[in-house]
Amino acid sequence: MSHVQYLDELVKEYLLFRGFSQTLRSLDNELKIDKDKGFRVDRLVDQVVSHIQTYDLVGLRELWAHLDKRIFAHLPHTLLPCVRKLETSILRLYVVNTIQTNKSDKLVEFFEKMAQELQSQAEWREWFILPYLKGVEENSSFAMYFTRQWQDTLLVSLHNFFAVVFQPSFLQSIELPTLASYRDEASKIARLQEDNELLRARLSALTTSDQPSLEHLVVPDPPPPSHLMDDFYNIAQEAPSSESQLKSLKTILFGLGGGLPTSPILGRRATGGAASASPQPSPIAAQAPSSNNHGGTSVFAHSVARRTSSQAPAEEKKRTRSSSVASMSSSRNSGEHIPVKRLVQTSASTTRQSRSPTKIRPQEEPMSLAKVEVTGDKASFLLLGQEEYSEHRAVVTHAVFNPSGTLVASADTDGVVKLWSPSPSPKTQSGVVVKSAVTALEWLPRGERFLLLATKAASLRLYDSRDKKTVWETGPDSCPVLKDQRIMGVRVSPGEGSAVISVAPRVRPQGTSTPPAPPSLHTIDMKSLKIESSYRLDGGVVNGCIMNHNGGLLVCGCNDGSVRIIDLRCPDVIASWPAHQGEVFTVRLSPQENNIYTIGSDNRFACWSMAQTGARVMDHVLHDRAAGPFLVGVGSGGTGRSVLLRPYGPLFALHQDGEHVLTCSPTGPIVYKVGENGLEQVLQVGGHKSPVVTVDWCNALQCGTSVAAALDGSVTVATLMRQ
Repeated sequence: MSHVQYLDELVKEYLLFRGFSQTLRSLDNELKIDKDKGFRVDRLVDQVVSHIQTYDLVGLRELWAHLDKRIFAHLPHTLLPCVRKLETSILRLYVVNTIQTNKSDKLVEFFEKMAQELQSQAEWREWFILPYLKGVEENSSFAMYFTRQWQDTLLVSLHNFFAVVFQPSFLQSIELPTLASYRDEASKIARLQEDNELLRARLSALTTSDQPSLEHLVVPDPPPPSHLMDDFYNIAQEAPSSESQLKSLKTILFGLGGGLPTSPILGRRATGGAASASPQPSPIAAQAPSSNNHGGTSVFAHSVARRTSSQAPAEEKKRTRSSSVASMSSSRNSGEHIPVKRLVQTSASTTRQSRSPTKIRPQEEPMSLAKVEVTGDKASFLLLGQEEYSEHRAVVTHAVFNPSGTLVASADTDGVVKLWSPSPSPKTQSGVVVKSAVTALEWLPRGERFLLLATKAASLRLYDSRDKKTVWETGPDSCPVLKDQRIMGVRVSPGEGSAVISVAPRVRPQGTSTPPAPPSLHTIDMKSLKIESSYRLDGGVVNGCIMNHNGGLLVCGCNDGSVRIIDLRCPDVIASWPAHQGEVFTVRLSPQENNIYTIGSDNRFACWSMAQTGARVMDHVLHDRAAGPFLVGVGSGGTGRSVLLRPYGPLFALHQDGEHVLTCSPTGPIVYKVGENGLEQVLQVGGHKSPVVTVDWCNALQCGTSVAAALDGSVTVATLMRQ
């Protein structure tokens, strides 16, 4: 994927040609903070080294967590031990650097911040003594990590590993945009042209020969693969590999994970029964020069040589560009434009054009739970176990995992919030009680400590799960824009600097003369607790929203049945289209952020293209009551009646592969496989006597854990294994 940087230059050239100077400046600014570094292996390794050199532990963890979610999560599960061992080695290199540069304060800070994650891992138990140990470089248990050979070997291993995993053969589940696939198309066309020329030559020789034979029609076999100079040489050059080479490399990688711990450090949590890590250097590395230097030298005193790919000739570039244009033009969907509504800060409003959904023929009849069966030869998930958490006495509105999957936060309509560990058996850790029903609940993306919760009474609270106390709280009394409002949803930016909240007016008694404030979005500074900006969204209330990876775009599902994409930097609604007949309750982005998934009150599950906004990729009518209506009984005796409950929590959750979805149902969650033609049920988890109103799926473990909360207050934890 090294050609991505060349594509960036092509896009810049086009923007400059069209005179889109502001867009060009925005692109330059985002490229400067791009965590993917254009998928350049050398730049990614340099970024890791830079974080270690500057003692930026937070930046190092954020970078690896980003790569884990965007790249490593799409690798085969057999490669996860390799990823985890590299994580462990990088953190150990960070520790070694603090000792070699005499930064004892940074060493202590490392173990203070990482203690909660590392203390349960056997391979780190001996390392906690380092802040109190003298002469670490001479200690037999740690001397190897201070040698130049181990440090250089690690950096070469990291470089080669990135070069391998960035190959398309290892990232088949990531759908590249049309523009980025031009190289494959150009190579395919070039190979076809060569084959055609060879066949023409053979045919010409056959027709002109006096004694034709079948030998003239035989195309010679391709030459055998050259000898591998090191384990990753061919792939590091990013040249097309033969099946034998690819099989050999995969065998090397698979063998690397044998006997290694699968416990994560920077991203995911450990599975039970993991073996302790071997202190030996990774065998995937190229051999580095040996050295017996045990200390005193910085780990970055010597550079690591890197290989670079040769430049393609001018003729190939021309063929490549023409192939890309042809590929793009042939893959576009046609459609009429529909008006797009903008965010406005005044009464004036403007419109913009956007593509309309393409017409499809969805399944017309809803699925009956009594008739649903697993289709196909074998289910893709197995139910390994299920347990119940029964500490709530009211309807549970939310049940969400923290980023590592070690804690679940659940809240109900009585304002009771419980924090509990899902394994080995559900156990309450702490809790907090608020004055109103909880309408939004979200863990801050960095770390596993802070929980943001909002209520129907428009109060907003940040809770510290480690110290078990409220850090700050705001509401209608301290924030005037929240007066007479109710919070419908909250979304924290990836950098945690701000949060976007959706509010709607509270129901007022008849006869009230003062008109209610219109539905709006507010951006709050997470540190100063002040409103940064407020925007009115014409036409509806935002029921649920999701941000992209850099927090620049906000995808909203509204109660008027539309989906809107908002650019938070302008701010402006850059796309809007009708998605459902009724309200849109839950919106989610695919792991590659190329598709939007929605579920509405019409009981439909839909997929929309992020690139061609408004283009419908898939539409499916779900089973009965997958999105409600949810009826709750109130009162007692003869005065008892049923009221309609609005769902606040997510009605579905996506698996990390982006191919499976977990939905609600009257008897328990159901797992579906997402396809181009609709959904295919693969597992009915069950386990509930009351309709499930919200679900969540933790992908931190290879055996994914899910939670489902029901109207009767019960919450079940199910362990699902991917086959």
